[in-house]
Amino acid sequence: MKNLIATIAFLVLGVTINLNAQLLVDDFSTGPFAKKAFDIGTSTHFFQNGTGIIGKDRRIYTKVNQNPYNQDIQVTVKKGFLVISAAYDTRGTVYVGYGHNKKGLVPMNKDVSKYKTLKIKFAAKSTINGIYVSLFTGTSRGVFSSHVQAREGEFTFPIPLRSIKKIGPNYTLSDIDYIRFQFDSRSKTGCNMAIDKIWFE
Repeated sequence: MKNLIATIAFLVLGVTINLNAQLLVDDFSTGPFAKKAFDIGTSTHFFQNGTGIIGKDRRIYTKVNQNPYNQDIQVTVKKGFLVISAAYDTRGTVYVGYGHNKKGLVPMNKDVSKYKTLKIKFAAKSTINGIYVSLFTGTSRGVFSSHVQAREGEFTFPIPLRSIKKIGPNYTLSDIDYIRFQFDSRSKTGCNMAIDKIWFE
């Protein structure tokens, strides 16, 4: 009987530890965003909310720098994916942020210091894109940028938190107020990507 109780306790503890091993940023299962096409310039800010979003609120907007063939950049959140498509030679950035709602900034005060990595799971990707991540503590921030090589099929792109560069005196992983991701279309051939999930681990 003691062995049974010990086994149950161990399993429950293991499940609890496993559940605490991740902090979900967004699984795109909530806060649907109807397909929108963006032309030259900066778009308005669009807000979504849901239970699968850190802080319950997500903000999306775009800036298109180049669109010589009037093909636009298209964005949607549907069926558990953030889908971004930019046509040939259409260049710009899709911004996805957390810690904002329609009324303005809503500091999340999240402690992510116990995690080692920020992960982005792609469902598929066709071309090279730039990723720029900002983690804000007030007006101070930590930043990370990288190119992601083209791949077929799903894969996870890890960002070690130790590789995030500190800008400003108050930035700390123990108090993250806002998070902003920038997904760039920079290549001549445009880009297509579907993002499945973002989380700390």
